[in-house]
Amino acid sequence: MQIEKWYVDVVSPEGSGMIGYFARVSLGPLRLRCAETVQWQAGDPAAQSRIVLGGTPPIAVSEGVRWRSPAVGVEGRWRSRVGAVPPMVLHQETAGRVEWTCFCPAAETTVTVGHDRWEGSGYAERLVITLPPARLPIRELRWGRFISGDQHCVWIRWRGPVARSWCVHNGRPVDAAMPGLRELAWNGHRLRLDQGTTLRAGCIAETALKGAGILGWLLPASVRNLHETKWCSRGVLTVQPGREHRGWAIHEVAVFP
Repeated sequence: MQIEKWYVDVVSPEGSGMIGYFARVSLGPLRLRCAETVQWQAGDPAAQSRIVLGGTPPIAVSEGVRWRSPAVGVEGRWRSRVGAVPPMVLHQETAGRVEWTCFCPAAETTVTVGHDRWEGSGYAERLVITLPPARLPIRELRWGRFISGDQHCVWIRWRGPVARSWCVHNGRPVDAAMPGLRELAWNGHRLRLDQGTTLRAGCIAETALKGAGILGWLLPASVRNLHETKWCSRGVLTVQPGREHRGWAIHEVAVFP
């Protein structure tokens, strides 16, 4: 089995936003595609989501990333303000590996979904998994991204049989402490997030995979029963000697059964 998963987002200066997912699953001769959009308005905790089978994946281009998929009703451009983060192998063993590429750590983004439109700061990444999902050495995943002007960072933390963490700040890997769900610290920098708006919470079989049909059932129970909580939060990045950069973060916690 191979899973290719794209994640893209945009948050407006006011805090409205959209998240887009595209997944391509290959299992022997079987090829399946699935796409989802999650969208919300500033101050409104009721995020709306839509999932469709099929669709066209985002593509990496010289300026960043483009995604045009009539089946999903989405058209978006992520014009990256900085270079892509080189591909990173997060885990590898004989059975396969997990490779992560961040194409747009911080991008000027315009997205339309149907009649809705967003302009703001955006982010785009791709995850390719050739390791059988049931063998993923994770019990809890924390992930997030923060963008504020010329400051940006993305973080990943695994807990379980393999405990690992990664943080990239302004294109450079840093050794960050992650003492809580809403705080990171590294090299004189400290990022704090507020409680934010909960965009989604629950078992993904009833949220992200609801309506995915056979694609959802192809995934092992360890994935279908994963519990996720996703937020959009205001953030403040403090840089010594006391400079503050304010922006928006999207972050999540996923707990495997």
